[in-house]
Amino acid sequence: MKTRIITAVVSLTLLAVVLCFHSTIVLNIAVAALTAIMMFELFRANKLIKSILFAGSLCLSIFFPLAVRFLTGEDCVYIYLAVIFAYIVMYALDVFIGYEKTDVGVYSTVALYSLLISIAMSSLCVIEASSEKFGLLILILTFCGAWLDDTGAYFAGTFLGKHKLCPKISPKKTVEGFVGGILTDVILFVIFGLVVDVTVADAQVNYILMALLGAGCALLGVMGDLFASVIKRRCDVKDYGNLFPGHGGALDRFDSVVFVAPFMALCASSIGIF
Repeated sequence: MKTRIITAVVSLTLLAVVLCFHSTIVLNIAVAALTAIMMFELFRANKLIKSILFAGSLCLSIFFPLAVRFLTGEDCVYIYLAVIFAYIVMYALDVFIGYEKTDVGVYSTVALYSLLISIAMSSLCVIEASSEKFGLLILILTFCGAWLDDTGAYFAGTFLGKHKLCPKISPKKTVEGFVGGILTDVILFVIFGLVVDVTVADAQVNYILMALLGAGCALLGVMGDLFASVIKRRCDVKDYGNLFPGHGGALDRFDSVVFVAPFMALCASSIGIF
């Protein structure tokens, strides 16, 4: 427990430092570096480090976060599509070359998850850039929505948990913890909205929307956690790494963010949150 607490304090301090430079390229570089580490952990767990697909995925992990900073305008959509298409072609070539010893199911899962991780993590940069005034607040809310749901679920499951949610994938998760996590995020988002409403001028807070966003983040956070757990169990590993002592690797710590960040980016860019 002591190790987990120390790691959490150090990690949050580093996160705070990066967020202090949220409007600069520092955020994009930090996200790119973190995404590259997540990619390495994923391919190492699946024993695919020497594959062509890993090289392509590593390039994706760096390209997308930095592209948010440097590519603007409608034409950038074609660049994104070209990069994704090139990645799919690379995946196909890798399968063709090693078809005799390639598990296409594993390759397909890893390729899809790699693409999702790259796009999802770059969504953090999209969120920050979505609003000059509220971008940082929405980014902080995204992290809270991904991580505090897990905290609420832990306490609810510890004190009230009786019914297993999905024992074959994650034995410790309970239905009661799942509900507790959703309620935690709903309450958190409403309180966050209230604070913004009171302290930030010209903020327009829809509390029903905040509650729905909280519930959505909680559901997607659990989905991200379970999906990462499925891959870990197939690979027969406990954690993806030890970058965060007591917590596991970068992918262990950010698996829920992978599903929550794109959702929040879409909401921030389309309907607006504040």
